[in-house]
Amino acid sequence: MKTSIYSAAALAVLGLATGCQTAGSTRREQANVTYPSYILNLCPKSSPGLQPKPATPLRLAVVQVGEPAPPKAMLDMLQSDSLLVASAVGVSSWGETRGQTNNTELAAEQVKAVCRLAQSIGADHVFIFGGNMDSWWDGNAMRFLDFTLVGAALVPSTKIHAEGKAAGTLIDTAACEPALLVNVDAKRSTHSPSSLADGRTDTLRAALRDELTRALADELLRTLADHQTPATAHRGGAEATHAQTR
Repeated sequence: MKTSIYSAAALAVLGLATGCQTAGSTRREQANVTYPSYILNLCPKSSPGLQPKPATPLRLAVVQVGEPAPPKAMLDMLQSDSLLVASAVGVSSWGETRGQTNNTELAAEQVKAVCRLAQSIGADHVFIFGGNMDSWWDGNAMRFLDFTLVGAALVPSTKIHAEGKAAGTLIDTAACEPALLVNVDAKRSTHSPSSLADGRTDTLRAALRDELTRALADELLRTLADHQTPATAHRGGAEATHAQTR
């Protein structure tokens, strides 16, 4: 009888300590406010392969889906390479679209509104980005110590996993057409007592979000470097040569 009780309790603990959560890269990127819902509604006018390469250094407006502004650390990172990005200014994103989840005309108009706003502050390109994250818990051999208050509070019987993807599109503000796309992914994990797993999951997701944002900024700079126009590349080489001769 006791064995049955302990077995039932063990199954209950396993059920409570194992969870899964899927959400956008921030709490406000969800439901009808997502990166794909806007980017997939862009309708390029140029023929495939004829879109001109972005002329660096860019005057950039940066938009994080669902947020009033992107992280300052991301803007600073983008501006750290002055040969690629002359300036990076955070621009507010759209909020809830009042349940209109499939309104393609609304999504397209909101992207155009961002392009017009970016033009008004002198930006020649907009970088819109977003993403999603999954998190879940696994138990280990120490899970049975969760039956005790001390074990549940102190023993790292739960392994927390988080993985995420982030993607961004560089858009020409004049034509409101995509110029290039970048994407990154990352994973993190940590151990935690079961009673602290919720809080540590939030902490892990926040750290992963920062990592994805940094990686996306780095990937954008790398891609821009690969897409430099000949004039810009030549200027960069000339400046490097000048620096060596000084």
